[in-house]
Amino acid sequence: MPKILLVIFLVLQFMFWSSTNQIKPNLSIMPPFPSKEEVAALSFGDDQMYFRILALQLQMMGDTFGRTTPLKDYDYPLLNKWFLLLDTLDWESNFVPSIAAYYFSRTQHPPDVVYVVDYLEKHSMVNPEKKWWWLSQAIYLTNSVLGDKERALKYGRVLRKVKTTIPMWARQMEVFLREDLGENEEAETVMCEIFENAADIPEFEMNFMLYFFEERLKTVNDANLEEIAKRCAMISMMEERRSRIEQEYNLDDDSLDGHLDNIPQDNLHL
Repeated sequence: MPKILLVIFLVLQFMFWSSTNQIKPNLSIMPPFPSKEEVAALSFGDDQMYFRILALQLQMMGDTFGRTTPLKDYDYPLLNKWFLLLDTLDWESNFVPSIAAYYFSRTQHPPDVVYVVDYLEKHSMVNPEKKWWWLSQAIYLTNSVLGDKERALKYGRVLRKVKTTIPMWARQMEVFLREDLGENEEAETVMCEIFENAADIPEFEMNFMLYFFEERLKTVNDANLEEIAKRCAMISMMEERRSRIEQEYNLDDDSLDGHLDNIPQDNLHL
């Protein structure tokens, strides 16, 4: 009797296997987006725990069960919703903007990057003083990947005006964008404003700012020098440096530019 039952079970098992072995699990790249009620229920009142669970899930989306999924196959509008959802659980964390800016922005379909930028904008604008770094990443992606310089310029204006201490290059991003747009006079005005509002500018930063005026913007000439110097202290400083070099090396205005490359760099410092 036991042998008969064993045979019956084996036959049934074979029949079941024969009818189901071609059924594959329908593994979507991204899980269904949860409602606010589901998030509240599944977090059990511990937002930090649930944030970490969902953050890990976000990191592994599309790459589970031996799969690898190219970024171009992701649903970026849905990804944007996931980013914002995680921000409601923990806005302070830099994990989500990091994975958005450094990973998901590398999609093979560049137009999708707009959804990453949309998220970085919303994340940063809550407190630009604290999240200025992600605003700078939004500027880079908007300008270099999407080619939308006007939108990048909007972020650059915000970044220039933040009250906290940030690197000089971050405040100057608006200047570089305006230079790319051919708005040299506006770039000059912004650079002068940065100079006048900054405190304790490092010497190497000052030298770059003066170089930027002289060699890249080229908005200053003998005809408008006096007028510009009245509204921009940096121009006065630039001319003082030129005069000092002229006196030290007995150069005139026409020969100064050609000799600057041969002057020891230490002598070009302010």
